[in-house]
Amino acid sequence: MKFTIGITTFSKRFGFIVKLISQIRQYTDNKIILIINGEKDGNFSEEYRVDVLNLCLLYQNVFPIFFTETRGLSKLWNTGLVASDTDNILMLNDDIEIHSSDIFEVTQAHIESKMFSGLTKINGSFSHFIANKVIMDQVGYFDERLLGFGEEDGDISFRLLKRNIRINDIGISGVENIISPIRHEHIKPGIGKYSNFNREYIYGKKYKPNISSPYKGMFDTPMDQLLEDINQYPYEKFFRENKDKL
Repeated sequence: MKFTIGITTFSKRFGFIVKLISQIRQYTDNKIILIINGEKDGNFSEEYRVDVLNLCLLYQNVFPIFFTETRGLSKLWNTGLVASDTDNILMLNDDIEIHSSDIFEVTQAHIESKMFSGLTKINGSFSHFIANKVIMDQVGYFDERLLGFGEEDGDISFRLLKRNIRINDIGISGVENIISPIRHEHIKPGIGKYSNFNREYIYGKKYKPNISSPYKGMFDTPMDQLLEDINQYPYEKFFRENKDKL
């Protein structure tokens, strides 16, 4: 199979990745990259680090990438894309369960099909999606100025739409989205599980409503873009200047 599997996770969901990696290895030996988020102020747990490394040693072809302080989901996704040594990656949140080989077989078939345009949701959700590094490089990757969680999907959809690239959506059986309530407790909430920082950045700084705009993307209303899609990856200066606002 010609794709890498990326999994985003953090310390409070260790039990999720123990189960998920076990399920994946029942069906495929594809390379797995664990993108592991950090903690507030870099207070990373040594016990958790050891647990992750020991877990990876139980399997072949599982590689962890650690962040010691909390980073946004865009950063985690971009890191998985950049670290992959294949052009295509199946990106998974940690709060899913896999009960058959369908997700891997359908992913491979979809990548080889004419339907694949570079970014495809699975079962209507960005909890699991397929991405192509070449297309994402052209678009500028996910916007790392989204320092928290939420709005990444709407932003990337808007930017792809402007380039006449449509995000596809395929249904796959045997994969279940658990939607865990376990979150980073120190991130200020906005609406539901999404970060207030991300929502204010998207709707107050990067975009503004425009009823006449043809580009709706996944936003509630059509939008005009205020900030250009340049230097999206990496955007470390923005992170250093704004991380205390989270």
